[in-house]
Amino acid sequence: MRLPSRADRFRPALDAWETHDAIVLQVELAGVRPEDVRVIVDGEFVQISGRRAARYEAPPRRHLQLEIAQGSFERVVRLRAPYDSDGVTAALDDGILTIRFPLRGTVTPRSIPVKS
Repeated sequence: MRLPSRADRFRPALDAWETHDAIVLQVELAGVRPEDVRVIVDGEFVQISGRRAARYEAPPRRHLQLEIAQGSFERVVRLRAPYDSDGVTAALDDGILTIRFPLRGTVTPRSIPVKS
């Protein structure tokens, strides 16, 4: 049986969806501090990168099992809908990074009266 090596690349899980007024990305970043995450928005691309450091109570004498991925990561997502770049927000809470891209030119659904 092959055990994952520390050389295996850290690739955090990412969910993306669109609502009536925004595109939302969520990235699973348990154990990553906000200051260790970088979000760059460039046109229709968003780059999410950073680093998850090893967290040991004391330096290990020898490793018995390593399953928590650590090291550098990067995800790039292409956004196809026009969004308001000035309104983009990002927050890291309970290990989940949430980035909101408000859609540009959205219309709130409303009822249109029909006249005779």
